[in-house]
Amino acid sequence: MRVFFIIRSYKWLTNELTRVDRTETPWLIVVMHCPMYSSYVHHYMEGETMRVMYEQWFVEYKVDVVFAGHVHAYERSERISNIAYDVVNGLCTPVRNESAPVYITIGDGGNQEGLVTEMTEPQPSYSAYREASYGHGIFDIKNRTHAYFGWHRNQDVFAVEADSMWFRNRYWKSLQELRTQNYINM
Repeated sequence: MRVFFIIRSYKWLTNELTRVDRTETPWLIVVMHCPMYSSYVHHYMEGETMRVMYEQWFVEYKVDVVFAGHVHAYERSERISNIAYDVVNGLCTPVRNESAPVYITIGDGGNQEGLVTEMTEPQPSYSAYREASYGHGIFDIKNRTHAYFGWHRNQDVFAVEADSMWFRNRYWKSLQELRTQNYINM
């Protein structure tokens, strides 16, 4: 049954990504349960199967951000991918990739088990920010090219962002650069 579900999910996602009209849906956001990238010891590498199956599609179709939960803490990655990796070549370190999404683990809303606090040390280069605190995030789409994400700790007395990032849409950024290049080359 699980294999059938995985194949069905894979087919669904590949069909959906090819049909997205970025003029109608400028932001491509993926929400999943288990993070593909996490530097927390608890649940480490649990999303690896999903990463191997789907990351190439996320890069190819310029997914802007991937939100995941599962790990009861907060972490935001750089724009990274590990699509070059295969068992033979041993290239197993994620690299910066401007076509790749930002991965945000936001499983810090609270639960019975408590926070995950044990992190891999030193902090991996792909991890832009991480914190074992309860919190919440707001992803504010400003227009088709820009969005703003802010993460807040719940225990702060005042509404203070502990982490934030401006997003520049992957699809529209590359289209704009292509137009600029064509204009310059005329």
